[in-house]
Amino acid sequence: MIRPEVTAFFKRYSEIFAGLIVAFVGLWLATRLGWFWTALGVVIASMGLGLVFVAFRRLIFKTDQIGPGVVEVDERQISYFSAYEGGVVSIESLARITAVTSSEGPWADDLHWVLEEDGGATLTIPNSASGAEQLFDAFAALDGVDYSMATRAMGTTSHDSFVIWSKPRAALH
Repeated sequence: MIRPEVTAFFKRYSEIFAGLIVAFVGLWLATRLGWFWTALGVVIASMGLGLVFVAFRRLIFKTDQIGPGVVEVDERQISYFSAYEGGVVSIESLARITAVTSSEGPWADDLHWVLEEDGGATLTIPNSASGAEQLFDAFAALDGVDYSMATRAMGTTSHDSFVIWSKPRAALH
């Protein structure tokens, strides 16, 4: 009944649409008479705009392409398994997160997440892997993640690497 392209579009942007609806309900309430409804409307509109902001950030991690492997985030552990490679890293032992791109982007899915542990082990995860959108929630647990750098990495057209997060080093004095 509904075209698959339209369904896919609304499914991809559903969180943004939900946030906009909440914001519009809040604005509608804010225009009602009385200080209570105005205050409640401003709070609800702010929550809706916050949802839109988070949904937009989460959207950069989503991809329409189906890549190799499966990502799973469970109990503060990130697992990636494919036919040829894979592994598990703990969020607590991460030292650095880097987004590596090739010259095929931004139209091809050329982004890979390189997760480096303190002990030197690395795990490379293609952004097109099934479940890679869970990485957004896993990265959100880390203080100082640079989402603007991730957005820049998504739009680049050259082979480059972008450090998204790095563990702060302790000062010796």
